Amino acid sequence: MVRKTIAAITFGCKVNQYETACIVDDFINAGYQVVDYNEPADVYIINSCTVTNRTDYKSRNAIRKAIKRKEVNPSVKIVVTGCYAQRSYEEIKELGNIDLIIDNNSKGKILECINRMPRCNNWCVDANLDAFHFQDISKVTGFEELFTTSMIDRTRAFIKIQDGCDYFCAYCAVPFGRGNPRSREKENVLLQIEKLVENGYKEFVLGGINLGLYSRENKKDKYYLSHLLWDIEAIKGVKLIRLSSIEPQLFDDDLLDFFKESKKLCPHFHIPLQVGCDELLTKMGRKYSTADFREVIREIKQILPDVAIGIDVIVGLPGEKDDLFSKTHNFLTSLDFTYIHVFPYSKRPGTKAEKMNGHIHGKIIRERSKKLIELSRDKLQEYLDYIVKNNVGLRGIIEKKTKNYWTSLSDHYIRIYLKRNEFLKKKYLHFFPACKKFDGIEVKLSD
Repeated sequence: MVRKTIAAITFGCKVNQYETACIVDDFINAGYQVVDYNEPADVYIINSCTVTNRTDYKSRNAIRKAIKRKEVNPSVKIVVTGCYAQRSYEEIKELGNIDLIIDNNSKGKILECINRMPRCNNWCVDANLDAFHFQDISKVTGFEELFTTSMIDRTRAFIKIQDGCDYFCAYCAVPFGRGNPRSREKENVLLQIEKLVENGYKEFVLGGINLGLYSRENKKDKYYLSHLLWDIEAIKGVKLIRLSSIEPQLFDDDLLDFFKESKKLCPHFHIPLQVGCDELLTKMGRKYSTADFREVIREIKQILPDVAIGIDVIVGLPGEKDDLFSKTHNFLTSLDFTYIHVFPYSKRPGTKAEKMNGHIHGKIIRERSKKLIELSRDKLQEYLDYIVKNNVGLRGIIEKKTKNYWTSLSDHYIRIYLKRNEFLKKKYLHFFPACKKFDGIEVKLSD
């Protein structure tokens, strides 16, 4: 008997990646075989993103590729979901013969929808089927429970614990694609981690659309991110806990106390600054000042002196004149951090920034981005030199052997390559066995 096949492609954030893993896991449990997206398949799933114009384009391109497959084999089923689908439903319908467009809080229904399709020729999720009505995400109040027992080609297990954001920063379309904050029940989070531990996973990355808001929409139960972290810390078999991006104002005292006491926390944080001048922080609706941001970095490094800190910065926000960019550059130069993720500003329909005056020419954005990328390289090299010079202790999951090196992404977000005999000599390195792959900053400590 020939097994049915599924191919999936994901754009955007790690939350999308986790959701795709859960969707694919449903199909695997139903007997489907996973194939590469560029290969022929019975079902194609596109989990889209709309954070920039570029991700819109990539999502459309992936959809068109699946449509070409369907032209050759009409029985192929095409499913589109994600933030681009949430924001641009009508636009996607016009691209061609798509079977299913599903909202961001109904991804767990995809397999059920596919199973019903033979009785309903080429119907979309809004085709008079109440159980699968395409939802207005702004009206959704419940967290959709998605569960998986494995991750696609990953050594670390990413756990989605939160969805949605109500900050509505002037430049950002994410709240329109993800809706209001919603959190996963702690019992389901802990059960998910326990099951993944049983399947051999040792490192867990907690993530969400706005992770620091975990359970803060719940006014009755004062159980927040720090409380969940303590419960995860207590699970036998969990070796490393890593946090994805957290807004600077959400590093509260309880969270910092956990940092002081945890034995499993990875000393690596990603904190979105977005712009390093107070004028634009205020204009964009951010909830902190540059002084607040500097203080957060100071507090974290006081607790964890060797911590790796990544920062998000958007270049070319409306109104970013030369003097304001210089303020951002000077602020970042003076700040103690590890690397920058540089994002050129992308005009998003429906956002406040779209209608603002003072939009910056693309050539200027590219020149400014280059300056920040150069600064990031300098900061990163300083950090790597510090790690090597001071023999800072590193932990990680051994993934595989490649070109005579064992490789791991350490808890400090530094990728390490070690030969077996050198690994045994370096007492400050501590690794746990595993055999898959993931990406990070690279440095060969064995050279």
